[in-house]
Amino acid sequence: MGLVAACSTPVMTLKSEGYQQMSGTDIRTALVGNTLDGADSDGDYIIYYPNSSQMRIAYQGREENGVWRIDGDRYCRRWQTFGNGKERCVTMFRKGERIDWVQKGEITDRSILLKGNPRGL
Repeated sequence: MGLVAACSTPVMTLKSEGYQQMSGTDIRTALVGNTLDGADSDGDYIIYYPNSSQMRIAYQGREENGVWRIDGDRYCRRWQTFGNGKERCVTMFRKGERIDWVQKGEITDRSILLKGNPRGL
């Protein structure tokens, strides 16, 4: 049993927990007009997506604007200064309102989808 767990990848684990990989259309439909309340290794964040190209984040005591796009079935985003302004692309997996982000085989973010813009970003 330990061998199976040692060979499991985060993607396999997510799928075994009932998560489904999101398509580009799924991602766009879920995000536009809504908010992700999540966390990465550096802390908690709130991201609001008013449309299919812009977003606003509250993170580490600051607010910032950014842009996002769909590349095939990946979500790509770039902030003005966060992440040194570099684009980052991830695959998203969803179970109910939970959305986990996977990059290079590792879960980097865990978030909850909230309707609308409840934090007024």
